[in-house]
Amino acid sequence: MELRKIQLTGGSSYTVTLPKEWVDQAALKAGDVVGFNSQADGSIAIYPHARFNAEHAKYEAELTAEDPDANFRTIVAAYLNGYDVIVIRSKKPLSAATRRAVRTASKRIIGIQVVEEDAHSVTLQDFMDPKEFHVDKGLRRMQTLCRNMQEDALKLFSERLDDFETVFNERDDEVDSLFWMINKQYHAILRDPSYAQKMGLNANQALNYLMCARLIERTADHAARMAESIAAIRGDKVQHKLESRIEKQARKAVQLFADSLLAFHKQDIDMANHIIGEAHAFKTVQETVMKESLSLGGESILHVALTLESIGRTAAYAADVAETAINHRVVMAH
Repeated sequence: MELRKIQLTGGSSYTVTLPKEWVDQAALKAGDVVGFNSQADGSIAIYPHARFNAEHAKYEAELTAEDPDANFRTIVAAYLNGYDVIVIRSKKPLSAATRRAVRTASKRIIGIQVVEEDAHSVTLQDFMDPKEFHVDKGLRRMQTLCRNMQEDALKLFSERLDDFETVFNERDDEVDSLFWMINKQYHAILRDPSYAQKMGLNANQALNYLMCARLIERTADHAARMAESIAAIRGDKVQHKLESRIEKQARKAVQLFADSLLAFHKQDIDMANHIIGEAHAFKTVQETVMKESLSLGGESILHVALTLESIGRTAAYAADVAETAINHRVVMAH
């Protein structure tokens, strides 16, 4: 850390000089205006107002392999790291598979659109205004999608749902898109105090939202897996032996997760601690049901094990959200 002495100027004003290297890097000159923002730890962040007029941050990726999945992950990584313009280019003409990967990214990432395209490159730009979609709004939308997936999974205990895999995949993709958006906003808050001001969040508050969003994203994955496993065990011997107990466990886990998110939004420490205790007790019952399923033969035990795994992870994530709720309450109180 570079140290500089505070000077008293004019008998009432305190001044400190800025490092020349930082001034040059920020493209500032004498007479320009900089902004100050107080941080939670008592420090002050300084940022150049010139940043508001700066060009969009651009990331250019030169493709070296014909791997659509890898290209898609590159676009997501550039988006998460705050680049507003992402250029995918290749010395060879872009293949149809690569163009599909780019268009998939433009559909799955909120705010991203293709703005330029030629034989060797495609340019995407992020048009999302952070002020129009707060992280809390994104989190609540994720929460609704996840709960809808869980409710549909529970329906499979008693009825058949046509083409449920397609519906689950579409919802899961939307959950992923919202998680990426919250992830990007969190990193933007870390980098830019002006962005934090727009969102009305400091870094610690934003971290709790990100952690909660990550837990919802994982729970949505398990909702999809749970649906597949429940559909597989319908109609076999589990129907008469363990299915009612498994359904009871599933409903309990889903409710615990919903309650944990309520505790987070309400910043209710007592509720959060109660959920953590419930999740620990849930684990004991879960182990008992798993032991009883060991007597099943054939593929039944596999499907039961996968179902119970997703149910157990849902309850465990509820406890994690509850712990995050406690942290969030402490952060918001100071």
